[in-house]
This record gives sequence, structure tokens and C-alpha cells, in this order.
Amino acid sequence: MNKEMYIYILLGGQKEMSEKWRTNSWFLLNDNAPAHRSVLVKDFLTKNNVTTLEHPPHSPDLAATDCYLFLV
Repeated sequence: MNKEMYIYILLGGQKEMSEKWRTNSWFLLNDNAPAHRSVLVKDFLTKNNVTTLEHPPHSPDLAATDCYLFLV
């Protein structure tokens, strides 16, 4: 996915959630994908007053018991 496609998807969501877009009663959780971090997307979100939550670089939802899933 590139930044243009991401904005297209956000615009589709804008139509479906028009009341929430107007009242800004929701949060957008962006991960660290390059399309989400692009200047074009950040400008779009700022212009539309979208409140974003930044995703941490290392996900805290990985439990210590899941560490055996990764080879060291």
C-alpha cells in the first residue's frame, strides 16, 4: 500500500463514518508503515483534524511466553 491508496481508504471511511468525522469522536491508530508516516498523509490528517495515536516501535502486546516463536 502506498500513501495515495491509504488516503483513498481514509476518504472511503470518511463517507461511512461522516458523523464521527464531523465530531472528531474517534482516534486513528497508525502503525509505523511508511505510508502512514508520509508527509502527505500527515498533512491530510492534520487538515481534517484527525486525532491519531502513534504505534510504539516495539509492540507491548507480545507476551514473554510468545518469545519461543522467534529463533534467536
